[in-house]
Amino acid sequence: MKKYLALIFLTNFTFSCGGADSTQSNQYPQPPQNNPPSNITSYIIPLYSYPIGQYQSQWQALYKLQTSKQVLVIIDPNSGPGAQADPNFTNAIATLKSKDFKVLGYVHTSYGQRDIQSVEDDINNWFSLYGDANIDGIFLDEASTNDQYFSYYQTLYNYIKSFGNKLVVLNPGTNIELKFFNIADKIVVFEDSESNYETFAHNNYLSENSDNVCTIVYSAPQDKVSFVETKSLQNNSSCDYITNGDNNTGYFYLSSYLK
Repeated sequence: MKKYLALIFLTNFTFSCGGADSTQSNQYPQPPQNNPPSNITSYIIPLYSYPIGQYQSQWQALYKLQTSKQVLVIIDPNSGPGAQADPNFTNAIATLKSKDFKVLGYVHTSYGQRDIQSVEDDINNWFSLYGDANIDGIFLDEASTNDQYFSYYQTLYNYIKSFGNKLVVLNPGTNIELKFFNIADKIVVFEDSESNYETFAHNNYLSENSDNVCTIVYSAPQDKVSFVETKSLQNNSSCDYITNGDNNTGYFYLSSYLK
């Protein structure tokens, strides 16, 4: 989700199907179904604030995070990498890497409407400005779920992979066809408020690795955290981020629910 918020040191963010009769010989085989996971395995953290100044304490809290889960941090200097490297983000990335956290560079795609060359330019800038070894992958925000844009995201997937074994994370923020998992390492299948999550119906993702199915929930009060975790796990999503911040503050302040 792109955020629009003025920050110190920052510019504004431009951020029924019926079953076939089982006796029929021509029935299409169903993909193998996994058992739902029992625990959250990774955190995907969108921290879009500036690493020093007003939000420095949030970054310091992230640096001090002790967890057995894999941690992926999405960073966003200026609705993407910007035109030049920011030394404060360079230092922040180095600290995150020293913690063995994965760093993902933010790139928006405007639901497949953004010129693909502009998207590729942002991707290239992430690796050229901050170093191939320092950027573990790309977070493609505002991803379309429309099948007509499958080739658009397939092209971006191949482009990102041309830089090496980089992670490709799609963020439609809602349900998406399973075939998109062939062109992404992880997909955020829900990004919205806790109140909306209560009535949200997941697609069946049991054929996928649960760590590749991600859920981001904001505006979640403390007494709803267990519910959110349980629902996401039941829906085969063990890559999560839950915060009590809203759809603005939740992206600039670190969640207090990480453990």
